[in-house]
Amino acid sequence: MSSSGGASLPPESQAPTVKGVMWTMSMVPLVFVFLRLYVRVYMRRVFGWDDGIAIAAIGCLIGYAAVSHVAANLGLGQHLEIVQKNPDNLIQVALLCNIGESLAIIACTLGKTSFAVTLLRIVVRRWMVILLWFVIVTMNIVNILAALFVFLQCKDPRHLWNPMIPSECWPSHIFTHFSLFVGAYSGAQDFVLALLPWTIVWNLQMKKKEKLGVAVAMSLGIFAGAASIVKTIHLVALSAKSDFTWELAPLLIWAAVEDGLAITAASIPALKPLLTRMFPSTSADSYNMIAYPKQPPSRKIFDNSQGETQTDIGHTSVHDTGSQTAILEPIVPKGENINMITEVSVTYNHGS
Repeated sequence: MSSSGGASLPPESQAPTVKGVMWTMSMVPLVFVFLRLYVRVYMRRVFGWDDGIAIAAIGCLIGYAAVSHVAANLGLGQHLEIVQKNPDNLIQVALLCNIGESLAIIACTLGKTSFAVTLLRIVVRRWMVILLWFVIVTMNIVNILAALFVFLQCKDPRHLWNPMIPSECWPSHIFTHFSLFVGAYSGAQDFVLALLPWTIVWNLQMKKKEKLGVAVAMSLGIFAGAASIVKTIHLVALSAKSDFTWELAPLLIWAAVEDGLAITAASIPALKPLLTRMFPSTSADSYNMIAYPKQPPSRKIFDNSQGETQTDIGHTSVHDTGSQTAILEPIVPKGENINMITEVSVTYNHGS
């Protein structure tokens, strides 16, 4: 703790926090994605676009964590006056931060897109389908542009990590303002995707306890929205050139938190069949994850003998209480020792 003249900065570092948060927010969603794939592929024998998108999202997030880890070893999270003692390290930190920003944006976009595609498979009302497609298309356009603009701010992108290379660049406030817009829009979409399941569930003929459980399980992305708000506050660090190795650390940390929460929230609704198998005492009424509103008459008979269906639109059951509930895939009844074929009548929209 030497202090020779009050001007020098303390030799503190955010590098351990950067590494710890990055890997925690990568490994936790990785576990949930693996569990999701176990349920979908092994238990249900199905694989959808939303599952593939979730895999791509977690791949980008792990890449982001790895890039940030290397950057932290080279000086990310330390004050600039310390890092610039080794100019080569400073250039590499700047390059790795740019790569990391793009990976974080893509991981976040894919995680939310995965959940939106999952919702597309269960909504039946036209306005909900239109809303979800609007969210998917606009979210991907805006965020892909943001990921590209990280490197397109200068005619020669190398200037971004090596100022010794001359190049014409945008004024710094342009990219900062665009990033603020992207952060705010991304957070708003988190809340839209988190609240939409409540609209789907709340008008159904279900017990309030069932409605609440289903809606909460489908709405955990609201925590990603909260993290997005905090991240947006830190986005002003993008224009902080005086001490960027220090100022960027909180922004990158909160980007990892948002990404991890978004991917985790997108995977949780698929895990209910696994929980039912782990806790067989759960009643038949309580395992249903996703409910369907009333639909026009159109009959289709499913063979449910092995707990599988020939379609991925869902499975509906009507109980003695008159409560109508549904799940993405049916669950094999526990304790059955004989093969049994159950014909279930399901009504659904063919969609336009």
